Parts: sequence; C-alpha cells; structure tokens
Amino acid sequence: MTIRVAPMLFPLDPHIRYVAVNRNGAITEMEQQAQWPSYNPPETDRMEELIVNPVVLEATRRRGDLDLEGVRYVIIRYGNQYQVVFPFDVGHVSVGVELAADIGGVAQRVAETLSVLSKS
Repeated sequence: MTIRVAPMLFPLDPHIRYVAVNRNGAITEMEQQAQWPSYNPPETDRMEELIVNPVVLEATRRRGDLDLEGVRYVIIRYGNQYQVVFPFDVGHVSVGVELAADIGGVAQRVAETLSVLSKS
C-alpha cells in the first residue's frame, strides 16, 4: 500500500496551498487546500507536474551529483507563490507555498517528513 503524502504535508505549515506527487511519470496525488484557491487552471498544474518539475529536478540532480552531494529540493519563486520540488521515491513531490511563508523553514520540514516517509 502506498502512503498518501498530501495529508502528511498540509499540517506542516498553514501557508502550504498545494501538494502533488508524481510517481513513475504519473500524477498520483494533486490536492489544493480549500482555503487557498488555485491561481491557475488544473491543466497547467498537470503540465507542470508531468513536464516542468521532472526536467528541473533532472537538471539540478545532474549538477548536484557532480560534486555537491546531490539535490535536496529546488525552490521556484513564481510571481504569486513559491513552488518547492523534492526528489521522492520514483519521482517527485511538489509543494505550492504562499509568499508570506518562511520558505526555508517549510522546505526543511517537508524534506524531513519525506525522508521519514521514504523509510517506511
């Protein structure tokens, strides 16, 4: 049985607005918090999870693997939110975060939680 990730991440910070999980190239979770309506249509989120985030992670992973001990996460600052992308399992986890958040703190808590989940 695969553990659902979104319910484990939303409680970490009230500024987390969105969580998506891509496993083996397929979106297995894509959830938006009710109190944070989406800024964009769901189809653009799907394309981000299927195309953009895997490419960003692959590029940063290749660079990090050269001599920087890998990549832990990538923070993208869009105009109206942050997107934090984490390598996870056989894919990635993507977390949309409000601009008012302590993005470094949110990224660290999510990374720690994903580390625990990957061991279970």
